[in-house]
Formats: sequence, C-alpha cells, structure tokens
Amino acid sequence: MIEVHQAEWCPYSSDVRERLNELDLPFVCRPVPARPQDRHALAELTGGDPSIPVVVLEDGTILSGDTSRTLAELDRRFPEPPGAEAHRQALAAHRG
Repeated sequence: MIEVHQAEWCPYSSDVRERLNELDLPFVCRPVPARPQDRHALAELTGGDPSIPVVVLEDGTILSGDTSRTLAELDRRFPEPPGAEAHRQALAAHRG
C-alpha cells in the first residue's frame, strides 16, 4: 500500500492526499514529528531530507522533495479514473 509520511497541518501533504484520493489510490498516512530536526526516521528513509510529504509507492519508489514533482510523478504513473472530477468538485464545494 502507498504510504504518505505527512502532517495534517501541512498544505503540501494535503495536496498529495487530495491527489491520491482523486486517483482512487488506497494509501495510509504516517504522521511525522512537527519539528524537522526530530524527523530522524524520515531523514533516514529519504537519504537526509526531513521535508514532508514523502510518498513511498508499493514498488519501493520514494517521492520526496518538491511536491509539484511528486504530483507529476503520481500523474505519470497512475491514470486518472472517471470519478476524479467528482472528487475535485466535492472538495471545491466543501471549501466554499
């Protein structure tokens, strides 16, 4: 299953969660410490970068760093299902 190392308060993490939902991909969220200097396990996973979000795909690929690159890679790997637009509309309606 896809893992997202993230924080609920992080807007970049939110962007990744939203896109995974639009793509209808199951994922699990892994919370990280609020302070980057306390994210030792995350830094070990990424080779030193404690930035969030970090996505670990089922094949072991780690997507980290620039969130726009992470989103582009998700789009490249996974086709958008027919229900994606409905997810975007529901989110827009929720946000008002």
